[in-house]
Amino acid sequence: MDRDRELKFVVWPVALCVLMALAFMAVSFFMYWPNPEMAFLSDNSPVSWLSSAQLWAMTLLSLRHATDRSLPLPIALWLSVAMMGMSFDEQFMFHEYWKFSCISWISACHLAWVRELPIIMVALVGAVTFLILLRTIAVLRAQFLVLAALAVGLLAICVDLFAWPNVLVRWEEALEVLSESLFAGVLLGLRVQ
Repeated sequence: MDRDRELKFVVWPVALCVLMALAFMAVSFFMYWPNPEMAFLSDNSPVSWLSSAQLWAMTLLSLRHATDRSLPLPIALWLSVAMMGMSFDEQFMFHEYWKFSCISWISACHLAWVRELPIIMVALVGAVTFLILLRTIAVLRAQFLVLAALAVGLLAICVDLFAWPNVLVRWEEALEVLSESLFAGVLLGLRVQ
C-alpha cells in the first residue's frame, strides 16, 4: 500500500452484517417452528446455506481488497482462496465426508483427532491468518472486531469438536454465521483513503 494512502475503518457495516444475519436466523427459527433447531443443522439447512453464502461473499470482498490494495496483495488473495475453500466445504460438506468416510480408506481414522483433522486445520490456519491480519490492520476498532470474530469462530469449533458448552451444540451453525458476519463486516468497513 502506498504511504500516502491510509487504511480507514467504518463500524456501521459490522453492525448491519450482524443484524442481517440475526434477522435471517430469526426468520429461519420461526419458519421451522415447532422444531426450530432443524433450521440450524450443519447439513442442508437455511442457516448452513447462509454460512456458505457469507463465505462466498467474503471471497469476493477479499478480491476487492486485492484490487484496491486496501490489504496487501498476498493477504487479500490468501483470504479469498481460504474463504472460497470454506464456502465449498460448507455447501458440499467435505469435512463431514472426511469425518465419516475416512475410516474406510485410512486406518489412522480410528483416532478421533484424525477424523477431525479438517476442522483442527481450520482452527489453526484461521487463527494464524487472523493474527497476521491484526498486524496488517492498524485500526484498533477493526482489530477488536477481528478478535471478536476469531473468538466466536473458535467457540463454534469447540462446540463442533468437543460438544462444549453443551447448551450450544444445537446452535453451533449460528455461532459460525455470527463469526462470519462479524468478519464480513470488517471486510466491508475497511477503506483506503
